[in-house]
Amino acid sequence: MKKGYLKKTLRQTAEIFTEELKNVFKDSGVIIIFFAAGLIYPILYSSIYKNEAYRNVAVAVVNEKPTCESRELVRRLDATPEINVKYTVNSIQEARKLFAENKVYGVILIPSEFSKDLAEGRQTQVFAYSTISSMMYYRTMYAGFNAVVMGMDKQIQLKNLKDLGLTDRQATVMAEPVLSEGHALYNPKAGFSSFLLPAILVLIIQQTLVLGIGLLAGTAREENTFHQLIPYQQKYHGTMRIISGKGLAYLVIYTFISVYNLLLVPYLFKLPHFLNLATIVPFLLPFLLACIFFGMAISVFFWNREMSLLLYLCLSVPLLFMSGFSWPGAHIPVFWRMISMFFPSTFGINAFVKMNSMGASLADVGPQIFAMWVQAGIYFVFAWFVYYWQIKLSERKIRRS
Repeated sequence: MKKGYLKKTLRQTAEIFTEELKNVFKDSGVIIIFFAAGLIYPILYSSIYKNEAYRNVAVAVVNEKPTCESRELVRRLDATPEINVKYTVNSIQEARKLFAENKVYGVILIPSEFSKDLAEGRQTQVFAYSTISSMMYYRTMYAGFNAVVMGMDKQIQLKNLKDLGLTDRQATVMAEPVLSEGHALYNPKAGFSSFLLPAILVLIIQQTLVLGIGLLAGTAREENTFHQLIPYQQKYHGTMRIISGKGLAYLVIYTFISVYNLLLVPYLFKLPHFLNLATIVPFLLPFLLACIFFGMAISVFFWNREMSLLLYLCLSVPLLFMSGFSWPGAHIPVFWRMISMFFPSTFGINAFVKMNSMGASLADVGPQIFAMWVQAGIYFVFAWFVYYWQIKLSERKIRRS
């Protein structure tokens, strides 16, 4: 009896699995979301940010009184990889006009007393102004500007100390008593794509998966007689087998999509990557299960196909920032940290970035892996109650009709 029941359960689960695969491949909208968006978005984002770091910010230099020292400063600024001195003008008004016309993204002002202050041993000033229309302009320009000013400052100090009779070694120690070196850990190029794309790749998986499940749920409600999420079918009595069959169909599809996104794309675009096919499984399984059951649990709220699109558009950017990868999690308000814990992407992004970009072991990301398993379990229970309730509603309406 038990053997026959188990065989029947497995057969029905396999039938539901096959039927759900058919639903996926006959729905053009779901195909676009699962395969077109899931496979093309990573390539698109990676191609846009392929250059890693922004270079040669166009600036205008206002050299109020050209001298040997001010020209040397301009030459050094133009020699940096960050700054391109596109215009050298004599007044701030000219620079403002160039700035207003978007011909330059920054202005550097060398005042008329610059060389005189240096000659008389007084502290002088150089002013830098940058657009904030994009943080990349600001960050790049000031990196080059500070490097040049600090280098010139050190050279002036060395000259002054040598003029006082100190040896080269003594002057060097006096000018820079503490040596410092900066190294960009886990992102040697200090590139934007190496920083941003690992998080986006994980978020794409969650959002396209949940959106696709939402589209299928909206279609089911629109096509079913009583507009229920799960229509009553006498041949499928078990809620568990319905959830298992559907979930397995999504898992099979997204296993291939996830491996493509998280292993092949970083390799193709030379992003930092330490994971391989064997080491990614302990991360990928709980993450995909959490996303699948999360999508199935909230699908009860999708009364039509369009509602899932609204969720996708409204949540994608907030989820990216709430994950804590771009802003320290400790500085995110407690309320939003609690909200972020409802989404698998929060733990998935942090675990993937640590493992794939920083070379962390499974033990290092144990808390995130455990959290995703907990989410998978909780959302599985919610999905079971949602589907059970929907099946019972369908049964009642059939009896009344």
